[in-house]
Amino acid sequence: MEYSDYDLIRGIKSGDGDALELLVRRWYPRIFGYVQKTLGNEQDAYDITQEIFLSVVQNIKAIYPWSRFKSWIFTIAHNKCLDFLRLRRPLDATDICDVDIPDPSPLPDDLIESSLTVESALNMLSTPQRETVVLHYMYQFTAKEIAHMTHTPLPTVKSRITSAKRLLSKFLREDSS
Repeated sequence: MEYSDYDLIRGIKSGDGDALELLVRRWYPRIFGYVQKTLGNEQDAYDITQEIFLSVVQNIKAIYPWSRFKSWIFTIAHNKCLDFLRLRRPLDATDICDVDIPDPSPLPDDLIESSLTVESALNMLSTPQRETVVLHYMYQFTAKEIAHMTHTPLPTVKSRITSAKRLLSKFLREDSS
């Protein structure tokens, strides 16, 4: 039987450990993917994702039945990523050039090259632009939802999407030539 997020949250609020396990299993890959794309580092993403789910457990009683769990958890993820980026040490040149290469065994060479090209282009965007693009195109949030989650004015979010698209297009055109 498939439980909705709301059913699982109700179970967690009443002390059901299985409901918590199901909720974490359902959302961990999406949240981890978002955090990794936002931070650009796999190990940091593991640590921050753990903090996000700890915060979810600690604050689960604050979510109301009419709230969308997806927006709520991504808002927590956004805030944890911002906290991390604020406290993170200054970048050095090796951090900027560091690109995690995915396991090449299941993918053909051309897909790997394309994936690395897109990843490199994303890393050339500013953190707010990259985060907005990831939320909009990879996680299908609307500009209005992103504005609400990130406490950013809607025109700013729309501007970030537009300018990021332009920059990504430029970066990807330059890379292919």
